Amino acid sequence: MAAMIAFSSRSEAVSEVDFKSAMRQVASSVAIVTARWGDLRNGLTATAVCSVAATPPTMLVCINRSASAETLIQQSDAFAINFLTEGQHVIARLFSMAKLSSEERFAEGSWGELVTGSPVLEGTVASFDCRVESRFASGTHFVYLGRVVGVTSLEQEVLLYRDRSFRRLDPAE
Repeated sequence: MAAMIAFSSRSEAVSEVDFKSAMRQVASSVAIVTARWGDLRNGLTATAVCSVAATPPTMLVCINRSASAETLIQQSDAFAINFLTEGQHVIARLFSMAKLSSEERFAEGSWGELVTGSPVLEGTVASFDCRVESRFASGTHFVYLGRVVGVTSLEQEVLLYRDRSFRRLDPAE
């Protein structure tokens, strides 16, 4: 299999097409990022999520500026990151549909809350309830750093996403 190589000059970036093509080859865990502001709640499926530090416990999430949940995160100064199990792929699809209502998204699964009031899905591999520490813009997205104020976890198999498909993790032998 031949590798595709793209180069740019120091002042330019690679093309969006080349970047997306390369990123499709990287497997990522699948999370639902949620927020609540008053009676409003919403969320989205995200793979641009990672831990930043253990002391203090901090998570990073990248949210498209046009996502309906972004406004709720900004208003509430809080969000929850729910890492899904293999069996929760249907919920991942629901939260990835741009035109679906909040009620339709949250109709699947059992939802509760921890500290901030952000919706937390029961039965996830791990859920992190976060208060916003900082936010900055980068291209089409806002990057949020959140201090973890609540957490749940279970021994389950994590749902992965690669090359436009949900995947499962099989042990390497």
